[in-house]
Amino acid sequence: MSSLLERAIRRGVSNAVGNAVGKAVQQAVEPKATEFANKAAGQIDAATQHAAQQGEKTVRQASGLEDALSNLQRSVESYATEVAKNMKVCPNCQKTTSADKKFCPDCGARLPEGSVAQGAVCPSCGKQNVIGTKFCQDCGTKLPVAVQEEQMHADDHASVMSKWDKQLPQYPKWNCGGSHFEIEVYDGFTTFSVNFDGNTFRAKQAVEQYRQLLLEGGFREAGENPTIEHLYKMIDGVCYHADTEHCFEGDNDTATIYFNTGEPQGGFYYKPDKKSFGLKGLFGI
Repeated sequence: MSSLLERAIRRGVSNAVGNAVGKAVQQAVEPKATEFANKAAGQIDAATQHAAQQGEKTVRQASGLEDALSNLQRSVESYATEVAKNMKVCPNCQKTTSADKKFCPDCGARLPEGSVAQGAVCPSCGKQNVIGTKFCQDCGTKLPVAVQEEQMHADDHASVMSKWDKQLPQYPKWNCGGSHFEIEVYDGFTTFSVNFDGNTFRAKQAVEQYRQLLLEGGFREAGENPTIEHLYKMIDGVCYHADTEHCFEGDNDTATIYFNTGEPQGGFYYKPDKKSFGLKGLFGI
């Protein structure tokens, strides 16, 4: 089989799988779909192979090839959809697993109730939609997978905010958007992380909004080197600190805020020596 024909078939397989199951499960399905397609491709006659050597446009116009690729794509779409009926995708780590699992074997997150294919069946008209879509292509109804994702995000949000009440009650709650909230404790810091799914501008904007919440909540710049990136508040003799300077040291679309206790250099109540400013300070007066 010519290399040009092989490339056309591989491209057709990739498009077919993508159409049938979306990016989330494409990597899991495509190897078997490719094997399936290669067997079907053997049915294309020698005349078509010869025509393939004359260029891609000629290949697609050659006798039988266009129909063969079209039939191949429909077959692969059907095959991939069948595979998706016994597959779930973890909403947390995006790994695939069998439909009988309730929790992700890779990260432990709760999995959707139905399979990938079931999540794309319209509850109103019954259409089996392209996996990865959120709304029915025929009637516009929100699909089960979208409803499940929204509920899971809401449950995760409520769980993390409950954890916030216990571990970060001195700080204003995050209400600046994003998803995949996490609160962790290590090295004397409590961290809060939030993801913005590739939108780096929105991530930075959200951090700015949270700084404003801190200021409205009584936090302020303090110490010898005051900066908006480090805000402090004294409560019952304890100095609470919010560090937004190092928010994006990992992924640029994930903001991580560091919380701890401790006064800034020079102390919370530090005030510059007035003698060091102006003409009087210049001449030591």
